[in-house]
Amino acid sequence: MKYKSIIFEIFLSVFFFMFASPFLWAGEPGDVVKKVISKDISLKDGEDTKEHREEIWREIAPCFYFEEMAERAMGKYWRERSPVEKREFTELFAKNIKGSYMRTHGPRFGEKKIISLAEEQDNGYARVQVDLIKRTDENATADFRLIRKDGEWRICDVVFEGVSLIHNFRSQIYSFMNKSSYEELVKTFKQKHNKE
Repeated sequence: MKYKSIIFEIFLSVFFFMFASPFLWAGEPGDVVKKVISKDISLKDGEDTKEHREEIWREIAPCFYFEEMAERAMGKYWRERSPVEKREFTELFAKNIKGSYMRTHGPRFGEKKIISLAEEQDNGYARVQVDLIKRTDENATADFRLIRKDGEWRICDVVFEGVSLIHNFRSQIYSFMNKSSYEELVKTFKQKHNKE
């Protein structure tokens, strides 16, 4: 199976290489999103781009709730997995996201701008809506979905222009599992990661 990472790479190109503009921060969930999308990604003379991206990834990775994201992406098939399999799939899922991040980002920085941010919370869940200006000078909207776990807010989905990252992964996983096995799914994830 060859995973289509186009949607996620669009998310990444939109969210990770931005510079701060006037923000409307409302609380802790907004602070988490701010940490992810307003990193200083400028390179110093002689600095390695890959190493710099790795450093940024180490800083922002804790902002994502990978186990929750993996469970949602696996959907009905998650219940069939053993604790060991769940841990394994979560790790592979996180590596898949990191791989997409590492592939996406080149040396083009500061090409997009946040124009506003709004937040709402409800019983341990939060939605942070971001309005931004793309390189084409068109406006776009994205929703970060967060969940509160062990006293901390963490991102569990991103919806860009109405398309959910998790739903995109789930549709691919369901399509694969309808034709093959979980073991083959894991094998595909591992092969994809080893090529990167």
